[in-house]
Order: sequence, then C-alpha cells, then structure tokens
Amino acid sequence: MLSRRERLFQILEVLSQHGFGFVLAGLKPEWRAPLERVRLVDPDKLRPQPVHLRLALEELGPTFVKLGQLASTRPDLLPQEYARELARLQDSSPPIPPDRIRELLEQEPDTAAEEILRHIDPVPLATGSIGQAHTAVYDGMDVVVKIRRPGIVDTVNRDLEVLRELAVLITRYWPGVGDQDLTGLVDQFAASMRDELDYLAEARSTERMRELFAGHPSLIVPAVVWQATSSRVLTTERMSGMKITDHTALDAAGVDRHQLAVTATEILCQMIFVHGFFHADPHPGNLFIHSDGSIAMIDFGMVGSLSEEFRDALVTMLVGVSQGNARRATTGLLKLTDRAPENLDRAALDRDVESMIRSYADRPLAEVRMAALLSDLVACLRRHRLRLPRDSALFLRMVITAESIGKGLDPDFDLISVIRPFARQFVLRRVSPEALLHRVRGLVEEAVQLGQDSPDVIRRIMSVLENGGFDVHLRADELEPLLNRGERIGHQVIAGAVIAATINGMSHVVASEPQRYGRFHVPLMIGGTGTVGVLSAYLAASTATPRVRRVVSSLRERRRRTR
Repeated sequence: MLSRRERLFQILEVLSQHGFGFVLAGLKPEWRAPLERVRLVDPDKLRPQPVHLRLALEELGPTFVKLGQLASTRPDLLPQEYARELARLQDSSPPIPPDRIRELLEQEPDTAAEEILRHIDPVPLATGSIGQAHTAVYDGMDVVVKIRRPGIVDTVNRDLEVLRELAVLITRYWPGVGDQDLTGLVDQFAASMRDELDYLAEARSTERMRELFAGHPSLIVPAVVWQATSSRVLTTERMSGMKITDHTALDAAGVDRHQLAVTATEILCQMIFVHGFFHADPHPGNLFIHSDGSIAMIDFGMVGSLSEEFRDALVTMLVGVSQGNARRATTGLLKLTDRAPENLDRAALDRDVESMIRSYADRPLAEVRMAALLSDLVACLRRHRLRLPRDSALFLRMVITAESIGKGLDPDFDLISVIRPFARQFVLRRVSPEALLHRVRGLVEEAVQLGQDSPDVIRRIMSVLENGGFDVHLRADELEPLLNRGERIGHQVIAGAVIAATINGMSHVVASEPQRYGRFHVPLMIGGTGTVGVLSAYLAASTATPRVRRVVSSLRERRRRTR
C-alpha cells in the first residue's frame, strides 16, 4: 500500500491530469515542481469540468467515489451541474474471488461460517467498493450476506488522513473557502465512512427500523441474522418483489400505483415526523413491491436522525412558505442550517426568501413540486453561504427522491398533501398537555440546576480570592451577603421559570382544540392558577423582605439616636 505522501502525490497528479491543477497553488515549491510536469488530458478528449471531476474521483478509488456520491447529495455545497454529474459515479471495483470469500468467512469464527459456506451462491448478487453481497441459505431462511473487502479499512483510513491534509492546505491558501469549513466537512465524511465500514452499525440501524415499524401493514424490514453478523460480515433476511420503477409489472399485478405512491411517502413521513429516524437512500433499488401493495425496504447503511428541534424548524419553514410569511420561513430555514456566517445579512436573506415565496404564492399546493421548492431554498442558502448539517442534507435528498418516485408512479401525485397531516399532528403533539408538562419539567430541572450552581460558583470565586488569585481589595467575609443573595436569586429564578412555563403551557392548552382537551381544561386551570399564585406570592415576599428589613433597621437606628 502506498504511503500517505505517495498517495497525496497520486491524488494531486490525477486531479492535475483532469484540469484541476489549481489545487497545487497551496503546495510547497518542492512539492509543486514535479507535478507541474504532469500531462494534461488530451485536448481532443476534453469534456465539461463536472465530467472530469467525476472521472478523476472514479480513478482515485473507493474513498473518493463515496466522497463524490455524498457530495452529490449536498446541493447546498455544489452547483446543480456538479451534483447531477457526481450522482452518476460508479463503483468499478472487481469482484472478490470465491476462494477469497471462503477465506474471509472462515476468519469470522462467530458468524456461522460453515453453514453459510455450504449454501452460498458463488456468483455475487452485487459488487461495491466497500463490500460484496451474496445470496445464501441460513437455518432454512434465504439470506443476503455482505462481506467487507479485505484491506479496505486501511485504504480508506489512509485516504481520509490525506483528504484532511488537503482540506487544511486548501483552507490555508484559499481564503474564499473559509466559510465552508472544509476540515469539518471532511471530518463529517470520515465519520460517515467509518460507520459504513462497520457492518454492525448498519445491522443496528436495520434492527432499530424493524422495531419501529413492527406490525406495520405496509412496510417490511428484513431481520438481522445476528448469529452470522460481525463488523466485517452482515447477514440479513432476503427481500424480493417487483421494482418500484417497473410500472408494467406493477400494472400486471394489479397494484394501484397512486395508492402505492401515497403509501411509500406516508411511510417516509412517519419516519421523519413520528420517529425522527429515516432511511436516507430510498432509491428504487432499495424498495421491493409485493402484489398486495406492501413495500420491503433494504440497505440501511445510510440513515439520518432528526431532533424535535429540527422538525419544529422544518414545520416553521413550511408554514411560513404556505402563508407567504417570509420572516417566518427564514426563521425556520436558519434553524435548519449548521451555522450562520458572522456577516450574514438577514434582511437580504429575508428578501431572497420573500422573492422565492412570491413565485409560489398564486399556485395551488397540488401544483407545487417539493423538489423545486427545496431547490430554491437551497439556492438561497448557497447565495448567503449557509450550510446544512449532514442529516439535514440527507433529509432533503430523501424528500427529493421520494417525490421523484411518487411522480413516476402517478404524474398527479401531490407530496405536500401527504406531508400536511403529518406536520399538523407533529404540531399538535408539541402542544399536547403531556409534551408541555415534559417541557415544563425540563425548564424546572434547568432552573433548579442553575439555582444549585450559583452558590457553588460564588464559593469558588471566594476561594480564588482567598488564595490571592486576583489583585482586588476585598475580604471573603464581605462576600457572605453576596452568597446569601446568590442563593435567594437562584430560588427566585426557579420560581420565575416555573411561573413562565406554567403560563405558557396554560395558554397553549387553551389555544389548542377544546373538544380534544376539554377534560383537561378545568384541572389545569385550577392547578396552573394555584401554582402561579403561590409562586408569585413567594416572589413578592422574597423581593420585599430585604426592603422591609432595611426599613425596620432604619427605624431602629433612628429610635436609638433619639434616645
């Protein structure tokens, strides 16, 4: 295997051959000199720059193919022509020979290798840069066995180290890319690659999705054969059926294509809005359709997780767009991004979003394509140097893929109409009494922690002062009143937080559907009003007590003087 330095030169040489020699600008002269003599691509074979980038990545091997495939899912980072071209990247890895497959399985003592080898098909079902899949029979069940390529971990780790070095060089010598945080992107990609190299991670994702959708009438997730699974070997139940893009077969089987489009997108919406855990690559090759319209989903090597805060921001953005409220849409959009540059022009971003919204204002929602809407929003992000975190980008890709599949099944398919009830239910869950009580409890816990920490912080300051940490003219005993005041302030902060949370919760409940929460109104109003009253009385008393003491002290001092 090449050393890191040799691999770096090899990468730079390939990039130079395909017309990307400008990456040499940041190299030391002694490194740049030999590479400047690299022969460029024959002028007669010149192609558009995105094509040359794809060819260069394919030539550089598995790590760079995966990098390009991931980059193709990031329209917030790349222009559309590059993203479209990189989506065509193909793995060109040769198949692993059957005798080598046998050796690799025999090296896994805990994977029931003997039984698998007795019933494995030597012809691979699929071949990729990371691993190779074969059909087999295990314990009477048809299974698919994925085997990781030998030496791929060392190769990928070396390439990832080289990529990070390149990211550091480019960031150092190209000030214009500073807002993109290339090193952060490479670190993110490295984490994703290492997860993909570990088949146990994919097995856990598969098992989690299977548990979340256990008993679902329309989704089948393959079972993981844990007895035949390790970090290098993954064995799962084999799924079969019609391809979701084989419309002729679907029609012949009597499958309602419109209903299939609705069912598939409802499943994805449930992943997003209910579970916050989704299949990030639902392309047609990962979906098998049965004659009853149910869907078998495979390959959970790429999954995403969405926090409640992210989903809340997503709903805020979509509501803002639907209402024509640019400010609200922008607020939601910013919450979806990774980080905003310090020089972000919020007013300019609002204007861009407002202009985009106007183009959809007079169109029925059924005519609005989600992919086009998201593409316009992403274009706004790129213009303002905003970037999406990994899971946000995977979500966008998933939505665009889902709409493409739905429109392919039924040209009149309306994705927004499927999303709308899930978004509405998500909002209702966020303002339900249970959710509000959960948030109140969280607020109280934070406030209590703040109150508990305040005296400790003050005591540490006192300790520093006593040990001569600061050159100040202050004695520790003079801080005692401050300590007492800090404790009192902590208690007041707790009380104030509980009052605010209670009022907020009561307002949400009152504003929510009365017919749904009618039985909660009276007890919540009584309990909430009582809580607010008691705590308000405490705040009033705790605030007034020092003043009363000062007045009493002043009167006593005045009486003493008059005697």
